[in-house]
Amino acid sequence: MKMSQQLGPELKVQMELESHEKECAVRYEQLQGWIKALDKRMWRLEALIMGSTILIVGLASTLMARMV
Repeated sequence: MKMSQQLGPELKVQMELESHEKECAVRYEQLQGWIKALDKRMWRLEALIMGSTILIVGLASTLMARMV
């Protein structure tokens, strides 16, 4: 007498969903790391742009003051 166990469709779907959720959690962690790295780069670029803008405005105002 051999007993065969079969998974019901509900249990099979539940197992697949749990597997999918674990995989998505790993991907989400990885994505969060990439976003943090990009955020740091954006802050550096913003600082560089602001610094160069201030420098250009300062130079332009100095040149205009000397012309007058």
